[in-house]
Amino acid sequence: MNINVIKEKVKSILDPKDIIIYDIFEEKMGKEKILTILLDATLDHEHLEKVHMEVLDYINDDLDDDYYLQMSTVGIEKELRNLEEVQRHVGGYVYLESDAYTGNATLNDVIDNELHISFFIKGRPKKLQIKYENIRFIRQAVKF
Repeated sequence: MNINVIKEKVKSILDPKDIIIYDIFEEKMGKEKILTILLDATLDHEHLEKVHMEVLDYINDDLDDDYYLQMSTVGIEKELRNLEEVQRHVGGYVYLESDAYTGNATLNDVIDNELHISFFIKGRPKKLQIKYENIRFIRQAVKF
């Protein structure tokens, strides 16, 4: 089973639907072998099931007989794995960890690899700029 071949085939189905592959990997659950495809999209169960069946039909010959296909969306608090993903989230709410600040913040902008964030400390608004390379972890967050 060649994951790169499968990934390209899946992309050919998902790209016209504006659905992005977040990750694709093999895993084991007990004795079951599973090929998991995580999608970066907002899909309801019915739409996801249709996409799943279309993908399965298209890659069935490339998927080893002892593997199951699992597809799901990555979720609302997904990790932002690179600067490009961070830039696509400008205007959104994030959770980040760095030496300068750890916590939730609004991502106002990204300029020259520097994140411009705003947040509140004890009810007072604060703004901060942090170089992307100084961030240990960043993910989308939900603001309540």
